[in-house]
Amino acid sequence: MRFIESKRTIALTIWFTVMLTLPVLTEVYYAVLYYTCLLLLIPITVYRIVQADKFEKRFYQSWHKARKHGFWVNVVREGLRTMIIITVVVAISQFLVNGRTPLYIVSKLSSGILILLLLLLLGFGLLGGVVAWHENDKRYYRIHYGMKSNNS
Repeated sequence: MRFIESKRTIALTIWFTVMLTLPVLTEVYYAVLYYTCLLLLIPITVYRIVQADKFEKRFYQSWHKARKHGFWVNVVREGLRTMIIITVVVAISQFLVNGRTPLYIVSKLSSGILILLLLLLLGFGLLGGVVAWHENDKRYYRIHYGMKSNNS
């Protein structure tokens, strides 16, 4: 478990380093807001790493209940979650980096392109839901068998 945490810490350190240097390499429309948001994410991320065991236990309990609802209910739930995350990340990045609001972007798209983007978003959502099901199940069993081996 500690190996996974160290890999996560290294990956996040690299990620934050890249994100902090990105405005130096390219123009960012709202640089102050960009840095503020990024700097707010650092303590949240550190807290998440420090409290990893607590999050694992909470996940284990909630996924145990969610698995009882079945595959498709969870795929739809995780798919919607994936679609929302994709939409929010794209909207925020377009706003901070290019200064474009979501309404501005949608108004500039033709209806054909907008429908294509929505279908693409649905496809990514479905794919994300299926992947999340398998990853959550894998995580659940890793925690489950880890708890059993610790009790033995």
